[in-house]
Amino acid sequence: MNQARTLRLSSAVLAGLFTLPAHAALEVTPYGSLRIQTEAVSVDEAQPGEDDSYTGLRDAYSRLGVTAAYNDLDWVDINATLEFPINSALLRAEDPTFFQEGYKGNNKPRVADITATTENLGSLRVGTQWLAYYNTVAYPVDFFSSFYSGYATQATFRRDAATYTTPSMAGLTASVSAVDQTDEAGTSYLDTMQYAMSWALGDLTLGLAYQDTEQDSADNADQAGVSAAYVLGGWRFAAKVEQLLSNADGLQDEDPVTYNLYGSYSWDKYTVKAMFANGEETDDPAAFFQGDSYQVGLDYQYSENLKLFADYFYEELGYAIYTPTSRSFNPLAGYHVESDGQAFSLGLRYDF
Repeated sequence: MNQARTLRLSSAVLAGLFTLPAHAALEVTPYGSLRIQTEAVSVDEAQPGEDDSYTGLRDAYSRLGVTAAYNDLDWVDINATLEFPINSALLRAEDPTFFQEGYKGNNKPRVADITATTENLGSLRVGTQWLAYYNTVAYPVDFFSSFYSGYATQATFRRDAATYTTPSMAGLTASVSAVDQTDEAGTSYLDTMQYAMSWALGDLTLGLAYQDTEQDSADNADQAGVSAAYVLGGWRFAAKVEQLLSNADGLQDEDPVTYNLYGSYSWDKYTVKAMFANGEETDDPAAFFQGDSYQVGLDYQYSENLKLFADYFYEELGYAIYTPTSRSFNPLAGYHVESDGQAFSLGLRYDF
């Protein structure tokens, strides 16, 4: 099954919602987020033909979308989302990370899903969606406003998937998800399974997840992760630990571990944030993030819709700091090459 079929399915669902009778409780809501930053970056040594430092503009995950909700049935609520990435710095409909480029093309929807939710049986979500493993393990530390948020993980963010989530029972929820991880020819459409649990205990939330990767091949690493987040007044603390469970033959450094420590404090219209992350160095190709990374940020909520932010990011090995006006995933120092890269960002986020 290809992306065109998934997009047609999601579009057909939205079209079906729009044709419901006029008296039906159908709510259609457009939304968007313009996020752009000016940045000054530097690395110890850039790739041949590139400067070691530059200043420029970079998008920080702008998007345009629409949600449709039909809640006129006694036993089930229906919700659908269609959302496209917008690279505001280059004025293109594309994800500025280019992570999806090798999957089904970089200008496809960020989200194109439909969810059926019942009070007693939980929910079923089908389509291009944020994944259960990421939501449970990586999201609790993915709270920065700049382009450099979210890189210190081994998790995949979004894919085609079918996900069932249980209703909450004493704060405990569980999810099982069949995911199209690679879209490779000759493999099953939903080739990967993800299992996740989260438990909300007042101000403390705990998460646990496992990814059984590409069951047809059994070559790529599986993943396991845990997370914790604690909120107390204006303070927020979070941590995660991930381990790749290597399956490939001939590796010298198997089963690498990644961990993150995050903290933030909010007062008046300000929020200050800090994070340290480390990924063990390995020759396992599934270990995207390796080495040390530091990040600090300051947000100022100027108005209900407009947020201003400043951010400092450091990476030991090349991964998140790209060449200027990148048209693909292309780290300035090279992928996993010694970088000592630094990025200073000033930006804005306008949500509507």
